Amino acid sequence: MKSVPGFTLHELVTSNTTLGLGNAMTLHTTGERFLASDPYGSGTAPVTTRLPDQDGHRRIALAYPAERLQLTLTLDDDGRVLHEILAGPNHLITRTFVYPEPAEGH
Repeated sequence: MKSVPGFTLHELVTSNTTLGLGNAMTLHTTGERFLASDPYGSGTAPVTTRLPDQDGHRRIALAYPAERLQLTLTLDDDGRVLHEILAGPNHLITRTFVYPEPAEGH
């Protein structure tokens, strides 16, 4: 993810799931900038579990008990995050990552 030059992040954040998944936001960022703000940006997690693959994509669960955070990540074949669900105190964050198509000839 650190080497991803840019991507679009679609995010829904809610602190009350009885009202739905929240309002959609779209952000444009780089892998490095995103990882600097996400718990797994350090490359470590106190608890990790491999989940069953979904639609041919690897899935992992991460937990940060001291922060009361749990994440589920869906990864593509290059290790880029495709989908993330983060549950923490009073928040549910659902993210979808969209990467630009490679330039022709690359």
